[in-house]
Amino acid sequence: MKLSSKLETLLVMGIRAAGSYDPASALGAGEEGMTLDEVAIASQFLNWIMANKLTLGRGNIRERFEQFEAAL
Repeated sequence: MKLSSKLETLLVMGIRAAGSYDPASALGAGEEGMTLDEVAIASQFLNWIMANKLTLGRGNIRERFEQFEAAL
């Protein structure tokens, strides 16, 4: 799956609002604007970020997502 601009924005906004990479917190309100596939991949991505003790933000989210996809 490709990281769309919409999903990128929703992820960054959710992480900032929650102050956490935990999908249960970070996806919150943004989840309403996502498809079921986007919710699933976003959850997997954020869990991968936490498991690997990584960080992300607007400047490196695409790089992190590429690393995530390569790890699958």
